[in-house]
Amino acid sequence: MTPPDPELALPCEVWWAQLSGDPALAGLLDDTERRRAGRLAHRSVRERFVTARALLRLRLAELAGTAPTALRLDTTCLRCGGDHGKPRFLGPGPDLHFSIAHAGGRIAVAVTRDFPVGVDIESVAGRQAHALTDLGASFLAPAELADYRELPPGARARALAVWWARKEAVLKATGAGLTLPMREVTVTAPGDPAALRSPREGGRRAMVALHDLTPRDGHVGCVAAVGVASLTVTEHDGDELLAGAAPGSGRTMPS
Repeated sequence: MTPPDPELALPCEVWWAQLSGDPALAGLLDDTERRRAGRLAHRSVRERFVTARALLRLRLAELAGTAPTALRLDTTCLRCGGDHGKPRFLGPGPDLHFSIAHAGGRIAVAVTRDFPVGVDIESVAGRQAHALTDLGASFLAPAELADYRELPPGARARALAVWWARKEAVLKATGAGLTLPMREVTVTAPGDPAALRSPREGGRRAMVALHDLTPRDGHVGCVAAVGVASLTVTEHDGDELLAGAAPGSGRTMPS
């Protein structure tokens, strides 16, 4: 991993798209991804996987100067050796890092160079007050739970979604995933700029930059990167990138 740079403001792209049912998008995937998609029983889950991987390959191909199908992504699970692990970019081209998230029919793909990135989006769904309190107690750190209890009831659902998205983005960026309980990752309150409050993640000192996103239609989101002081985030229309990009559409791919 690239050493932390306390002065760096890292450029980060986030591409938004809606789930697509266009079967031609599968032509942008490699054989391993198509086999994995074929094993997904539910149509919506299969379409979400294909849409996200197609969007990812289109943007990485533009940055790498190659065709989407020429990209090499390693999906080997580091625990069991299966082909369902977190995908990693192997080239060709620059040292690109990425993260994928989805909520409902909304998909986000975050891309950076040289430094690991994590993205998460969450739906803001209405729940009963007691269910919200139980949920908050399950993943909020003590300081966060104290902030949560001071919020008016009408603000609690969105606040929990913001907390969750910020924490999940950190866990994805650091690679801690399910190995680190969410309550051990402390972030700023939803009304404050996104930042990591806890000084240590995964037993070591961490420099993690966070940035809140602006998804539409009742969602919240956050992106995080490891080893940098701050993020300069640009958000883009992935639906436009996907439109006409499937094989046979007539769109010219990078060569």
